[in-house]
Amino acid sequence: MKRQKMKKDKEEVFFVGVQDPIEIRRTLLESSKEMLQILQRYEKFKEVRKEKHAAIAHLKEDLKNIQALFARFKKRLPTTHLRLLLQKEQAKVEKPAKVKKGVKKGSKEKVLKTQKEKAKVKLIKKEMSDLEKLESELAAIEGKLGSLI
Repeated sequence: MKRQKMKKDKEEVFFVGVQDPIEIRRTLLESSKEMLQILQRYEKFKEVRKEKHAAIAHLKEDLKNIQALFARFKKRLPTTHLRLLLQKEQAKVEKPAKVKKGVKKGSKEKVLKTQKEKAKVKLIKKEMSDLEKLESELAAIEGKLGSLI
């Protein structure tokens, strides 16, 4: 029995020889320091993320305010002659044309198509004339710039 007890005591006792305890302490302290640095960087990252979300929310609010101000500004702008013409042309295109009662059903569709086509052609002609005006103004500006050089 004594032998069995001695064997159990010998089996339970476990020693590890540490050859350089100072080196182990240094390694543990360095790894602890690295972990603290990693945690600090993570906390900074979280702060930056919060600031980013706050900035995005602030920008969204500013954008809503700008859109509201732009809408108010647009309402207060005077309507120009060109804008009124475009609105009238669009209204004519959107409204169905009145058809005479004595006209056949097949010709009724042709009349509607031709009136819509005429309104579109007028609108394109006006756009072309505006484009031509802008091109002439651009040419005049380029001419003045050329004379300055």
